[in-house]
Amino acid sequence: MAFWEEIFLWIAVAGYAVSFLLFLNALVFRKERLQVFGFNLTVAAFAAQTVAIAVRWYVTGHIPAMYTYENSLAGTWIIILTYLVLRRFFPPARPFAVAVTPLVLLILGNGMLSGGELRPLEPAFRSNWIFVHVLFAWFSFGSYLTAFCSGGMYLLKEKSHTGFLIRLPELKLLDELSLRLILFGFFAQSVMIASGAIWAHGLWGRYWGWDPVETWSLISWLVYGANLHLRVTLGWTGRRAAWLAVLSLFAVIFLYFGFGHGSSVHTVVF
Repeated sequence: MAFWEEIFLWIAVAGYAVSFLLFLNALVFRKERLQVFGFNLTVAAFAAQTVAIAVRWYVTGHIPAMYTYENSLAGTWIIILTYLVLRRFFPPARPFAVAVTPLVLLILGNGMLSGGELRPLEPAFRSNWIFVHVLFAWFSFGSYLTAFCSGGMYLLKEKSHTGFLIRLPELKLLDELSLRLILFGFFAQSVMIASGAIWAHGLWGRYWGWDPVETWSLISWLVYGANLHLRVTLGWTGRRAAWLAVLSLFAVIFLYFGFGHGSSVHTVVF
């Protein structure tokens, strides 16, 4: 890990940690000023993480897309970006930060523990398709993760309308946001799979090889496809839809953090 990359990354980690505490206190004790401070600190931490990514990109000469650390670095950046965009266009989604920031810290922590050695891009991954494939992979995961937060908040608020839970977004809005996020994530994952297939054909002469990561990518895509089918075609809403959003995420987690370290041609990426 480059010196300035490490400095700015730790600034980002500290910023996300403190902002989580501010968001949590704002939600529990109804302190609107803490919500504002938490948001400003999140933006500052996001800027610091952007600098860390830029430093690593400059030093290594490639987009951070190899091994666990680089994927965690770039992926959590996209997750925070997803939250910031969502907050901008759907202000009631502000409380999502209470769930998003600690999850980002966990993913970043896992990546940092795996080591951040500076490596040149592996020959097999010197392709422009890496930008499309990895970018849309994390956009889909970020959308699914935020939908998970929405579903979890729905279940909490439905169970109790008292205390700090009353400050969570309305149930109808949480349900609608969950559906839209899953729809966006599903299309992003479709682009990820398609670009990966094109990339694989140019690299190995085949579009699909039933590699463990490829297989679980397809399974998770089918899980969220079934999720959308149940919601749009069969009209599942409310509690059942919220449970779908929560449980479906585990298919993606199993893909990224389960088979990502197995005997797979994707080992370099994860």
